[in-house]
Order: sequence, then C-alpha cells, then structure tokens
Amino acid sequence: MQLVLAGSDQRKLDRLAMDEFGLPPFTLMENAGCAAVAQIMACYGPLENRRVVIACGKGNNGGDGLVVARRLLTHGARVKVLMLGPPTSPEAELNYSLLKKLETNDPNGCLAVSVWDSNSESLPEADMYVDAVLGTGLTRKLRGSAAILVDQLNAAAGIKVSLDIPSGLCSDTGMPLGSAVQADLTVTMGALKPGLLLKDGPRIAGHVHLADIGIPEHLAFATAIGRRHWYTSDRGISEIFPSRPALAHKYSAGMVLVVGGSPGLTGAPIMAATAAARVGAGYVACAVPMSVQPLIASKLTEIATVGLPEHNVGGLDIKAGLDVLQPWLAKAGALLVGPGLGRHPDTQAFVRQLLASVDLPVVIDADGLRAVRAAQIAIHSRNRWILTPHWGEFRSMVSQDINQEDALSLAHEWSRKWNSTLVLKGLPSTVASPKHDGVICSTGSNALATAGTGDVLAGLCAGLAAQGCGPMAAATVAIHLGGAMADAYSARYPGLTMMAMDLIQELPEVLGELLRTRISN
Repeated sequence: MQLVLAGSDQRKLDRLAMDEFGLPPFTLMENAGCAAVAQIMACYGPLENRRVVIACGKGNNGGDGLVVARRLLTHGARVKVLMLGPPTSPEAELNYSLLKKLETNDPNGCLAVSVWDSNSESLPEADMYVDAVLGTGLTRKLRGSAAILVDQLNAAAGIKVSLDIPSGLCSDTGMPLGSAVQADLTVTMGALKPGLLLKDGPRIAGHVHLADIGIPEHLAFATAIGRRHWYTSDRGISEIFPSRPALAHKYSAGMVLVVGGSPGLTGAPIMAATAAARVGAGYVACAVPMSVQPLIASKLTEIATVGLPEHNVGGLDIKAGLDVLQPWLAKAGALLVGPGLGRHPDTQAFVRQLLASVDLPVVIDADGLRAVRAAQIAIHSRNRWILTPHWGEFRSMVSQDINQEDALSLAHEWSRKWNSTLVLKGLPSTVASPKHDGVICSTGSNALATAGTGDVLAGLCAGLAAQGCGPMAAATVAIHLGGAMADAYSARYPGLTMMAMDLIQELPEVLGELLRTRISN
C-alpha cells in the first residue's frame, strides 16, 4: 500500500533523509524535478518547440520548478519562468543561478526568466503551465500575488501540471485555501499527501503520480516521522486477507452472530449476515426479534436465525434475550450489533447490557451506535470493537460540533478516546486505530450512496473478524472490498442503479481477482 504523509511529516522525512542518510538537499530537489519531467513526458509526449510557462514561488517548491525548467530545455521546449520573488533556500538559489546562466548563453531564445509583476503582467499564452508556486507548507488562505497568479493559471487554456500539490490546496485536509490551481496532473514527491485523496483534493489535483525522489523506504518508519497513513491497494489487501486452513470446519472457519432487525427493518440484518457468510465466515447466525423471525428465516436459507423475546409493547426483553444468546455467544468468533435493530428504549438498553457482558471482537453499526454511550465505549471495548459510523452518526456519538474538514485527525482522536477501531464512512472512507497507522480507502464511489451499503460493510467486518483478523485488519479489508465491489458494478452499469444486495453479488468475482493478485506475487 502507498504511504500517505501530512505535509509536516513529509518535511520531517526529507530532513531525516538529509541528516541521517546523507542525501544532499540539492540532490532531493534535482530528483524531484527530474521525476516531474519524466512524468510530464510520459503523459503528454514530446515537448519540442512547445511553449511551457513555469510559475515558481520563493521556496523549495519553486526550486523544484526551476529544475523542471532546466530539464525541459533539454527536451526542446520553449520555457518561460515567472518568479514570485527571489529564492529563499540555498538549493533554490543555486538552481536559479544555473538557470540564469543558461538564459545568458541561450542563442535561440528558448529560455526567459523574470520576476512576475502581479499588478501589470498577465500570463503569456502557452501549451502547458507548470505550477510550482506553493507546496505543502500552506496553512492559511491564499492572498496577494500568489492568489492572483493562481487565478490566472486557472483562467489559462493550456495543460496544468502541479508539483507536489496544487498551489492553494491544503495538503492535510483536501480543502482549498481560497483559490487553488485546478491541475490536470499532479506529480507529488516521496509520499502521497492526504489532501490529494480527501474532500476536494481528487477533483483539484487531477491525475496524481507519486514520484520516487530517492528517500530510502525504511526511513518512513522512523518514530520521528509522526502519524502515517496508507492508501489501500489490491495487492496490500490480498496480503492481509485471512487464509482458510485445509482442515477447517464451519466453526473453526469463523462464526458470526448478528443481532439486529425490527418490524419494518428486516432487510438490514439479512444483508449483514449474508455479507459475513459470503466473505468467508464458516457459520453465521442471525438473532432477531421473534415477531420478525419467520420473515427473516424465509430469506436466509443458509443462515440460522434465533428469536429474541419481546415485550408486548415492543422492544426486546433484556434478561430473556441475553439468556437466549448465551449458547450462541459461547460459539461465536465475532459479534455484529445494530443493523435494523430499531431505537426502542428497551432494545437500546438490551444492546448496552449485551456489550457490557461480552469478551469478543464486536462490530457496532447503525442503531447499535445510537445505543452505546460514548463515555462507556472505552471501558468495555478493550480495543476489540469496530465502530462504523457515517458522519451523521459520528456527530451524534461525539455530541459536539466537529470540523469535518479534517477527517483524519478526528478519526484518530476519537479512536484513541474510545480505544476502538473507528471506520469513518465517506468518500473516501478512513480507518483509525489507537495502536496502528491509519488507512485511507482507494476504492469506492458515489454508487455507495444508497440504503443498506453500510449493513454490507458491517457484515464484511464481522465476517473477517471471525476468521481471525484483528479489528484494524478486518476494517481495512472490508472498506477496500466494499468499495471495489461498488467499482466493479459501476464498470458495467450506471452507479446510481446499484442497490446494496448488488454489492454482495459482486463479492465472489472481486475477491477472486484480489486473491489471484496474492498468488501471482
């Protein structure tokens, strides 16, 4: 899976590469510029006699742009460099000096280097514009000459290529800080940045290419780096998908107990239980209120159903229900609580009593999340629970205003507070854990914006947990698989036609392809 680092952590990694490994900063800048040119050539072909304008800021991002200018000259491009001001780092100053010498000795007039005057100068027409104005250090709204230059880049008609991150895009959150360059291609250096993957980032960054700039991989695992995330891939997921032993039987292959369902909400536990079975759990039982058990049993031919006693006025009978579940809990490898369970006060109290009494991996979704009291989660979870809220459920759980712009920080903050693995569903979904690096899901689309897909995801999580995956691994595999199933459907049909059960129909083929990736590697 691909490494994802916040801007400040990427700078720590750069510093480690220089101080601990001995890579000169000039070499890192040269590698970055060369990698960008290689990708530009790969995407847009020969550049001989094509007009390229390179907008350079004062810092190291501008220094990368100066390297790009020098290298593009060797490919026959006609290059005009516009500087926002004098370079501020030694490496950028040296590259500026090299470029000025080339300009002085350029008999064909293929290179021009000048300081851009925002008050009077418009961008010249060009076939391509390279954005090297601002890098990952931007934390506040664009203003002044930089803002004017970004607006002019967006108004220009040529191809836009951004270096490391589009200028004006927050590298940590994916939110534009005022204006941001709308890129066709972004060549990012060393590691992916969260802002390229979250919120508006994918739309603003265009096609993203990760460039190797020569930093040894082992340095990324240094404790000094800070918080790492990983962007999921088929190969990475295939390596952590559980293998079934040759002599397995239905219980050793993993048993899931699903607790859910209520009048009018019978589909949710059906989808969750079916997903758990389809992802490889050897035995799945679905515990539902007695009033809906016959209907649910008629839909689940391969899955056992268990009737939970109810009060005459509705809601589950707490003591009788817990007694019914005891023999099933004794055999279960994982528990899923919530799909379609309803919000009757007695049922919610039943959930709290149940969760306080079990020592199993537990997936809590939907109405189960509404039942748990946030202050009690950490006490009982013991880092064995997977919580799967969407944003509305998450806001309700934390009972306070939250800034949705920084999803990664929120997920990590609350996973630590709750001592649980937290799946924050969205596009993309993210996973945080108190003891592991975070995960950003590379799969999925707005086809998932339909009722029931969360029930399928919860079932996948439970099925994987029952097979021995730890909470973080189960959640990571589940969100990647769920997104890949939606992508497979959308490759053949309009995504808006997808229903949740369509996801489960895609699972065998998608999982087969993923496991073939493991075999081939």
